[in-house]
Amino acid sequence: MVHKAKAVALLTLILTFALAAEDAEDWIGAFRSVDYEEGEEALPEEKIYYFWQLENLRKAVPPRFIRFVDTFSALKTGKLLNRGVLFSYEGLANDEVSVCGEFSHWQCISLQKNDKGIFYGVVDIHGDQLYEAKPAYEYKFKVDGIFTHDPENPDTVEDGEGSQVSRIAFREGGPNKQTSTRVLEDSPYEEKEFRTVEFRIYQPQAESVSLIGDFNHWDPESDFLIKERNGTFRVVKKLKPGEYQYNFLVDGKIVVDTYNPLTVLREDTGEISSALVVPTRTGVLERKKIDP
Repeated sequence: MVHKAKAVALLTLILTFALAAEDAEDWIGAFRSVDYEEGEEALPEEKIYYFWQLENLRKAVPPRFIRFVDTFSALKTGKLLNRGVLFSYEGLANDEVSVCGEFSHWQCISLQKNDKGIFYGVVDIHGDQLYEAKPAYEYKFKVDGIFTHDPENPDTVEDGEGSQVSRIAFREGGPNKQTSTRVLEDSPYEEKEFRTVEFRIYQPQAESVSLIGDFNHWDPESDFLIKERNGTFRVVKKLKPGEYQYNFLVDGKIVVDTYNPLTVLREDTGEISSALVVPTRTGVLERKKIDP
């Protein structure tokens, strides 16, 4: 536990100096003018921010996808790198603001208020299994007990009760971009002591992607992914049940699995890696016939 705390502190110090040259209050300007393009990231994938930077928001912004380092809860949750949609509301004169939407089954999630009067919160709307089945999520803010739409989000629709409800929409076919590693439950290549794991990452601009992890001794030459026409790279591996750490090597650059929310801090290198838990098979293995 002591080593882990030291590693988190060291990484925090390194990243702090990396961003020190930038004005913390101007970080929001790093986003493109199109804040949330129907499910596409408004940030380059390498952009990672600190949770404390949200305390420097000077104005509310439309909902947007962000990745951020949360050192405050990392030791408790084991997750240093987090992701989700940033919701914000300008309410200097308000006491309580929460966001309520289909992504939380309309359960309201309280937002924090900074000293500039901006309420903010980051919600992982992709964790719900309904995500790939829904073209859009509707939501409202609850401001001091009164429901209202998001004044910063131009995408609103009638709620059937004479008022507006805000919406986060996803372009048709967009969920293909949110691919991530998965354990296949119905693979014809299943073996008794192994599970079939498909590693996937959406990198349409990349020329080469390889998989590195503790299962292949972090060897960048062991497992190359095959690029498909839609920009997704894939590779299938057989792994025994257990816990693993891995990264992708994209055109020579080490990156985490973009849409895998599980991340860990490697104590040997101090780098952030994606985490994978391969569960033990619960059912009886059925041998399937493979077509020639």
